[in-house]
Amino acid sequence: MRKLILSAAIMLISAIAGHAEGAGSPVIEVTGSATMNIIPNRITIEIGMEEYYTHKASGDSTLVRLSDIENDVRRTLREAGVPDSHIVVSDLGNYRNRDMSSTFLMAKRLSATVDDFNRIERISDLLDRKGIVCFNITKIDNSNMEQYNCQGLRAALDAARQKAEFIAENEGVKLLMPYEIVETTNEPSMYSTFSNVAYDTGSGIESIRRIVRRYSVKVRYLFQ
Repeated sequence: MRKLILSAAIMLISAIAGHAEGAGSPVIEVTGSATMNIIPNRITIEIGMEEYYTHKASGDSTLVRLSDIENDVRRTLREAGVPDSHIVVSDLGNYRNRDMSSTFLMAKRLSATVDDFNRIERISDLLDRKGIVCFNITKIDNSNMEQYNCQGLRAALDAARQKAEFIAENEGVKLLMPYEIVETTNEPSMYSTFSNVAYDTGSGIESIRRIVRRYSVKVRYLFQ
């Protein structure tokens, strides 16, 4: 008897699945999207250094070595609240065209990770410009990105559901469960880049200081 009931249940599930996938399936297909503006709390900056000569009134020149420049940079970073554990050497050497100068000067790049843009501004204010050849932001990230990704995807699904409910109500039909959900976040779209939902997790911060993430889904709902 239990085998008979189990077989009947399997046949019922198969019939529902077959109906949903059939050519004449009563479905509503909608898209949903959401945009999140996230304030980064892991910002990577790169500071490039190069040896240089100081010139005295007598005409003599003294080479300021790379190690001295690096010590000054690391001290500045510490004063700005960046621990040594957040600093790594990202490049070492000098690849300048030798035809431009016969003097070889050693160069190095340090990468440091900071938690906000105010700290970067403080580093910029404290940093001695001598021997510094570049100061760039190379990466922005947030330590809770997975959490934000889930929140953004959930918002896109909610937006799709709201669309489907509106269509069903307008057409006088009853919306049932979804039987196909496809995430299209990373796919190129013919639709507008504007989203159904926009989250702002840090108002008052300039847009250039935000990580903008867009999420999108395509959902097909059964209806009756």
